[in-house]
Amino acid sequence: MITEAQLKESLRGIDFTQPEYIKELNLDALLKEMIHNIGSTDGELRDKLIYTSFYRMMEGNHLSPEQMLFLFDTCMDEHHLFCGIGMKEDDSVFTRAFSSLVLALLLDKDRTTSFMPVEKVTSAFEACFDYLEKEADTRGYVEGKGWAHSIAHGADYLVEVIKHPAFPKEFYKRSLRVIETCLFKDVTYIDEEEGRLFYAIESLLDKGMAEEDLYLWLTGLSSTVNRLYEEEGYSIPFFRKKMTIEQFYKTSYFRLKWKAEGSKSMDHIDAVLKKWHRHDYS
Repeated sequence: MITEAQLKESLRGIDFTQPEYIKELNLDALLKEMIHNIGSTDGELRDKLIYTSFYRMMEGNHLSPEQMLFLFDTCMDEHHLFCGIGMKEDDSVFTRAFSSLVLALLLDKDRTTSFMPVEKVTSAFEACFDYLEKEADTRGYVEGKGWAHSIAHGADYLVEVIKHPAFPKEFYKRSLRVIETCLFKDVTYIDEEEGRLFYAIESLLDKGMAEEDLYLWLTGLSSTVNRLYEEEGYSIPFFRKKMTIEQFYKTSYFRLKWKAEGSKSMDHIDAVLKKWHRHDYS
């Protein structure tokens, strides 16, 4: 293994505009070093060099199917996507969050090249749901270490799951349930996580999910908030959950407006936010 400083120097030196240069690299060895350091606490190495290099390698078709399957199998294991799952405020979140981003890239690539066996694609769907349900470290930007953004990155992964041609219609409601789980984690999101989660909603609508299903799901969110108020009163946990749903509702309203669909859902959001503005949670 090489040092992080050596890996940074190697990645900075790659000229992705020169295919012949890429062919001369020992990509197998480089990929192993990149995946070994995918959860580095050095934000520049983890985000701007390793992740960006993965993206450019796949975008430029520089990786073989075997190399991409190696990345898939590695990111899916307990030392990557599920490394320390359930832990809070520790550095394992970086490994999980950035493994989920690489899995999103791989699913996106598989949509056009179909390099993965169907059983691996299906396992990626299941792993995405499992990861988002269990992720407990909801930090966005971590001072001194850069972006963790676990929920946002998991949402990006979910978007690619939904977009994949093998994604079944039977999973539409399951996707809504996992988004709801993310929204009701004990946090008020401050780094646009709710916007990234709504991209998954847009993908479901684009895939053919009925607008009525979205409306019913949104009414369920407000009902849960009202029930929490009855159970807890105006407590800190209630306040945080209510604020997250408010933010998500506002994002949903305008994104539906811009898509020119979901008028019934928009009317519901408008009515609920007016009530909550008056502190009416009946």
